[in-house]
Amino acid sequence: MSFLDDMIDKVSEEGSHHEDDVSPQGHQRLDAILAEMLGDCGDLSGAMVSASDGRALAERLQGGLDKHRFAAMSSALLALSDNVIRETHGGSIKNVLIQSDGGNVFILHAGNGLLLTVFSQPDANLGMSLAHASGAAADIAALELRADA
Repeated sequence: MSFLDDMIDKVSEEGSHHEDDVSPQGHQRLDAILAEMLGDCGDLSGAMVSASDGRALAERLQGGLDKHRFAAMSSALLALSDNVIRETHGGSIKNVLIQSDGGNVFILHAGNGLLLTVFSQPDANLGMSLAHASGAAADIAALELRADA
């Protein structure tokens, strides 16, 4: 197993045992935003909200996908992309797009310490998919999620 696989496994295992501080109402709001986004855009096949430290907070994923593993990978990809942009162009990253023959993955910042990972069909209209994902990320960023808030 590679170093990267070992790190992803470690972070995803830690995330699966970590209690987050998101209120039950916060979880419900996150789930409602994901449900609305997926219902409004037929090109999208799944989504998850996670913390920048790799903890999964809410998800609507295809069967068989490990939410903790995807949260860890999404966090690592977005952090690496942030560093690439900072080193090369300055400014802040808007999103990461991964295209493959089997589908696409968008990773977006969704407020302070949160990110949204969205999965789309291979033949998806990327502009519409990104527009729906961006709208959901803005809705997530506007939420107050902490249990003690």
